[in-house]
Amino acid sequence: MPKGLGLPMSIGIILFFVLNMTLDGILPDGFFGIILHIPLFIVGFLACIFGILILFRDRFVGLLLRSQSRFLVRSKALSAFAARAGFTYVPAPGGAPPSLKAFANWKRAPKEIREAVKMLETHGGMDDALEAARQAGVMAAPATVIGGTPEQRAIYANQATSARLEDGFLGEREGVTFAAFEWVESVDEAPDIHHLVIVLTAPLRLQGVTQLRTRSTSWPRNVSKADLDEVDLGPQIFSRRFKLRSNDQTEARAIFNPAVIERVAELAHGDKIKATAFGQHLVINLEGGGDRFDLLNLVTGEWSEESVRTAISDILELSDFVGEAAHAFMVRSAKR
Repeated sequence: MPKGLGLPMSIGIILFFVLNMTLDGILPDGFFGIILHIPLFIVGFLACIFGILILFRDRFVGLLLRSQSRFLVRSKALSAFAARAGFTYVPAPGGAPPSLKAFANWKRAPKEIREAVKMLETHGGMDDALEAARQAGVMAAPATVIGGTPEQRAIYANQATSARLEDGFLGEREGVTFAAFEWVESVDEAPDIHHLVIVLTAPLRLQGVTQLRTRSTSWPRNVSKADLDEVDLGPQIFSRRFKLRSNDQTEARAIFNPAVIERVAELAHGDKIKATAFGQHLVINLEGGGDRFDLLNLVTGEWSEESVRTAISDILELSDFVGEAAHAFMVRSAKR
């Protein structure tokens, strides 16, 4: 818990508990009582949040201002480290999260919130890479999303993942231009899962859609709704660890020829990898590995020499990974 927020959070929890118990006591038993309890539960929950925010406004604003200052320091440091590797650092891929922008548009929102949104927007970017990742289906919707139309689920998936984007990088490695960023998957009653997404631009436009995954993870979402059939390429070194599907068997075999298969097998290193090749993009999602580039904690302000060394190591590992991926998939820039 950030310093100074223990008391507000405790009061908020107690207030909500008392409010919920009061609702249980005054609402009638039976079906209509349950039906009434649901909207009142939501309204009460939101009222408690806004009440605590207003009552302890100075504490929350202070935390926000400290976090902004740390964000700028962190961005400056990582920009310098990335430049030494030949990359450009993007502190806030996609700009401000949609939920924060929606709150900032509220007429009673504190001016500090609006200023925070403006700051994130000025440090954003990478819209093309983010759109390619969404079209590739590697930023999967949470498993709990089961209602609504396919279009509504797609919108929710985009909003959910956009709200947790971190640390973007743009650059070139081994003659291949790339974009990379982190996204965070929230899991109920479990630690967050961090994903590293790498978007490579292929020199030629692909006619079909081909997806790859290690056996320890799920398929990317089939955003294109193409009829994808599994492809059997034969070599055991591949089939023991990877699965492949495509709507163009010939193109899939051209992309993942025996030489590429061998490099992909070396690339996995036991990690959970999924990838989609389509259009002019090859999008790779590497799941796990902890919170990369975590130089400075924005909430607590904690940092150490070890966190600095680890952040630098993460940038170098990204550089190596992109080089390996480009070599594995035989991607080359169009100018070569």
